[in-house]
Amino acid sequence: MTILRVEEVIYGVEDLDAAARFHENWGLIPLERGQNGADFALPSGQCVRLRRADEASLPSSSESGSTLRETIWGVEDEAALDELGARLGANQALTRDRAGVLHTRDPHGFAIGFRVASQKPLIARPMPTRRNNPFSPEPAKPQRIGHVVYFVTNARQVEGSKFYMEDLGFRLSDRAMDLGDFLRAPGANDHHNLGLFWFRNRAHFAHVAYEVGTFDDVMIGGTAMQKRGWTPANKPGRHIIGSNIFWNFQNPAGGNSEYFYDMDVMDDDWQPRIWEKFPGLAHWALE
Repeated sequence: MTILRVEEVIYGVEDLDAAARFHENWGLIPLERGQNGADFALPSGQCVRLRRADEASLPSSSESGSTLRETIWGVEDEAALDELGARLGANQALTRDRAGVLHTRDPHGFAIGFRVASQKPLIARPMPTRRNNPFSPEPAKPQRIGHVVYFVTNARQVEGSKFYMEDLGFRLSDRAMDLGDFLRAPGANDHHNLGLFWFRNRAHFAHVAYEVGTFDDVMIGGTAMQKRGWTPANKPGRHIIGSNIFWNFQNPAGGNSEYFYDMDVMDDDWQPRIWEKFPGLAHWALE
C-alpha cells in the first residue's frame, strides 16, 4: 500500500481569477479553465485544482474563505489502492468516487484522498557551459509538489501523527516538541512530504511546496512574483530542519506557496531527531 507522493491538491477559492493568475505566474502548466474552476499540471504529472469555494462537490472545511480543501496522495498501483481501502475502511468512513479515488478525513478533520499515481519522469536540466556564455535568467518552472503542511491542535497531535505513521506508513524524519512533526511518505526519500505543526494549537492549512531545479530558480521565481505584485510570506533562506532553500508567498487560493530547492534526502537508515526545542527557522535568511 505504498504511498509515493502528493498527487493533487484541491482548493476552494473565493476569487478564481486571482487564484488562477497566481498559479500561472508561479510557473504551473495551465490545463483547463472554466467558470467554476481551473486545473494546472506539473512536469511530474501532479495537479493543482482550483474550484469555487461554493462548489457543492468540494469537501467541507472548518476554515472560512479560500483554503486547501483536499490533499490527494498517489499510491503505486491498483493493488496498493485496494489494500489501503480495506485497511482504512475497517476503522473509519471511506468513500470511492466514480474515478476510483478514495476519500476520507484524517484525525484533524482534513479531507484526504488516495489514487494511483500518474508519475512522469523528470528530465534533469543540464548545467550550461559558462565559457563565453553569460548567465541568462529563465522563468522559474516548478517540477513537482514536494510537501504539504498543516497546523493542527495540541489535543489531536498524537492521534494525528499516529494515523499517518501507523495506518498510512509515513516515517518520522524530525520532531520538534514545541513545533511539530516532519513526516515522509513510505515510498519517498524527501525529508518530508507532510508537516503537522501544533505550535499554533488550531487546525488550518499552512502551505504547499514546489521543488525547482536550482538556487537561481528560487530567487528568480520569487523576484518575479514580487514584481507582479504578490506578497512574500517570508524572506528567502535555508531551513535548519530539512535543509532546503525556501521562499514562501501568500496564495490567494489559501495559505502560502513555497519554492524550494536542495532538501535533505533520507532512507531507512536515518534515525529521527527529537528536538526538545525547535532549532530555528533557518541557517540563514536574507534580511
